[in-house]
Amino acid sequence: MFKVSTSEVATFLTCKQRWMYAHHPSYNLEPRTLGIALTRGLIGHAALEIYYKNIQEGTSQEKTVQLVQEYLIKEGLNAMMRGDSEKSTMIGSLGIMFNKYATEMQWVIQKYDILGVENLVTAPLPGCDDIMFAGRIDLMLGVPNGPNKGEVIPWDHKFTYNFWPEMSIKLNAQISNYIWAVRAMGHRSRKGIISMNRYRTDAVESFKTEEVPTNSVMREEFVANHVVAAKQIVDLKKKPKVSIADGVTRSTSKFNCEYCPFANLCYTEASGLDSTMMRKASFRKNSYGYDNVLDVE
Repeated sequence: MFKVSTSEVATFLTCKQRWMYAHHPSYNLEPRTLGIALTRGLIGHAALEIYYKNIQEGTSQEKTVQLVQEYLIKEGLNAMMRGDSEKSTMIGSLGIMFNKYATEMQWVIQKYDILGVENLVTAPLPGCDDIMFAGRIDLMLGVPNGPNKGEVIPWDHKFTYNFWPEMSIKLNAQISNYIWAVRAMGHRSRKGIISMNRYRTDAVESFKTEEVPTNSVMREEFVANHVVAAKQIVDLKKKPKVSIADGVTRSTSKFNCEYCPFANLCYTEASGLDSTMMRKASFRKNSYGYDNVLDVE
């Protein structure tokens, strides 16, 4: 049974060559050294996971904040020991941000029940015998009272320099797919939330939550889109190797290539050069995936 996430579909639709490097069994790679943005996202998500799991388990707010800060200090020191002052400074700024977060975002734990933290959700995709939707939801919140009592709200953390514009929120397939999956698992769910944590140092407002507008028509549309891409992905994964002849093309645009972690590898192979040593020196096996180690989206 193959499991395909929204983020894998997004990579596939952005650049099939990048998808091949990251997800096809013949490569299945990730950089040995992560960039500052991805490192911020990974460590930030881990800090929020510590925070919400401890709150869920009944740890006091004061003790929970201490545990998060201890984690961030440890990661900052590790970066410093590796001689990476940029990442060490970035992690220090996350510690400052988190102290503000714990104060300004207390309303979340006061308003909702925490049903799950970093929950894996799966659901069979329509018309697919061997493919399931899979996603890991940062927070699953329950509505404890009122007319919507019992509803489940998928909540997704984002670390961003600026808050997302309106259309990026409206067209966020990830949240719509999460709602669809949660409903497929038998829960009542009608809305999801993107929680943006702004790391810009001169920002007046650091945190913003936005409900993603969705309805049954949009959810079915996004899932249908997911199914089409997932079928193509699985067909390619069943082949031992893939190439341009199989439709694995490069996007070769400034927007996609500028920050792509596989740009040098892509250039090397497009030039007809041997990439064996580069792959060994600069990459490792991808930890992404829902069959082994879960990814952080």
